[in-house]
Amino acid sequence: MRVGSHQDGLDVTRPDVVTEEEIAEYRAQYLGSNKGLIESFEFWLEFRPDVLKRHKARTRHFTSVTAPVAPLVQTLTAIHAYAILGFREGVAYQMRLAQHLGAQRSDILDTLSVTFIRGGHRAMYAAAAYADFLRGYEDPPPRDRFPAGWEFDPHAFDSGMDFTTREATEEDMRRLQGWYRETIGEVPRHVRFLARHRPGLLKAYRDRLEHAIRDSLPKQMLPYLLLHHDVVRGFRDGIRENVLLGRAMGMTREQLLDAMTFAVLHAGVEVLDAAEEAAGDLLDDMDEPTDERDAHT
Repeated sequence: MRVGSHQDGLDVTRPDVVTEEEIAEYRAQYLGSNKGLIESFEFWLEFRPDVLKRHKARTRHFTSVTAPVAPLVQTLTAIHAYAILGFREGVAYQMRLAQHLGAQRSDILDTLSVTFIRGGHRAMYAAAAYADFLRGYEDPPPRDRFPAGWEFDPHAFDSGMDFTTREATEEDMRRLQGWYRETIGEVPRHVRFLARHRPGLLKAYRDRLEHAIRDSLPKQMLPYLLLHHDVVRGFRDGIRENVLLGRAMGMTREQLLDAMTFAVLHAGVEVLDAAEEAAGDLLDDMDEPTDERDAHT
């Protein structure tokens, strides 16, 4: 079990007490892992350390207590989320952390390619502010950095549409809708809408989506990133679509839940109302333990 009394050097079982030794250990961990000190945390260390400790006590519960730790997945998801929010300092911090956790530069660029689809120019301005870091990026030595079974597959989302021509044909629309039926079991409403009214836009969108991951990112990261973002914004249809897509890509229930519960950091626990409504039934149908009590019964 991964839950302990200390989180990043802080004894979270005593939120109203903080020692100089705790602060020194906390700062040493952040400085020693290439993350650097975080102004928001330093603020609370000075004025209300209990706020930071309670924040840290919550953070450990974002991910499954039954599945192996995969911190790079969450870090790349934070890059995606912070770029969409236009939070430049957060993007910079998470890029440094990703490198420390073993990310190849191509992992980050594939993540930003996915981000550009939904985040537009605001996201890319946030990322471009740290372009010098990427220009001089040195890939860490190869190591296992993603969950077991996750794999890079640049053709995982191929719908069969003909992208050698820009115009959308009836055959393109037939193939795309067939891909959705075969892959997730249903055709999303936005796909049906655009197939009727703006098929060229739908084809152009799918061209971006199908080719966003080009160099190294596992295929499972696409539904993970999109699912997390859809929970943050409370978009029920997107939540359901990406739970179905994640299942089709071989993600476990714990991994899907990790993507969903990490959204609490950015939007509060109430966004999980939408997650329950959209995909609670899908998760219930996946036979895996979801918490400590289930794991030990």
